[in-house]
Amino acid sequence: MNKTILIVLALVLLLALGLFYSKAKEHKTIKVHTEKKVPDTLPKIKQEKKPTQEVNHTKQTASTVEERVSSVTLQKEDNSYTPLYETLTIEEAQLIAPPRKKVAPIGAIQMKQHMSELQKNDTLTLSDVEGSDYTLTVQSIHTNNDGSTSTTANYEDEGITYTTTITQSDKSTYITLSTANGLYEIETNADTGYIYKTIDIRKQLQSRTPNDVIILPIPKEK
Repeated sequence: MNKTILIVLALVLLLALGLFYSKAKEHKTIKVHTEKKVPDTLPKIKQEKKPTQEVNHTKQTASTVEERVSSVTLQKEDNSYTPLYETLTIEEAQLIAPPRKKVAPIGAIQMKQHMSELQKNDTLTLSDVEGSDYTLTVQSIHTNNDGSTSTTANYEDEGITYTTTITQSDKSTYITLSTANGLYEIETNADTGYIYKTIDIRKQLQSRTPNDVIILPIPKEK
């Protein structure tokens, strides 16, 4: 009887040890399997992120280049149509420099462009001359001995070419503007000046001619 009990207990112990060993081995297999999967997953995530970052960097670089090109294009477009001056009211200009005596100006301006900064084929805009704007193409710019510049520019209207001359120094600018609507003169002092009709200036100059004529007496015959 005792032998039977011992045999049964031994079998139970063997079964228990077998079950314990089997579970331990299974747990170890699961753990090893899990540890192997984690390193395999991480490189894939890194590999997937890297191309995405490079593509975004490429797009950003392309966008930056496009913005720079656009900026340069705008600057070129602005430079090709340079406003020669800004318009003022006559009252504003009178606070800075007086107009010609006895000649009524038709407009007032303040110079914003120096001709020495321009070159042939650049385009100037003379705005608001009796309500009209004139776009002139520079034909030549000559620097004089005294440092002033003499510029010739023109524009076409209905097949007719109208020529404008601009003489500019550090202190003054003188412009004769020929248009289909007539002749104009623009004079500035310290970058501020006025627009006149040439005919009004000529009338004022003619009025300066002396009217008094001295008539010598005719000697009497003896």
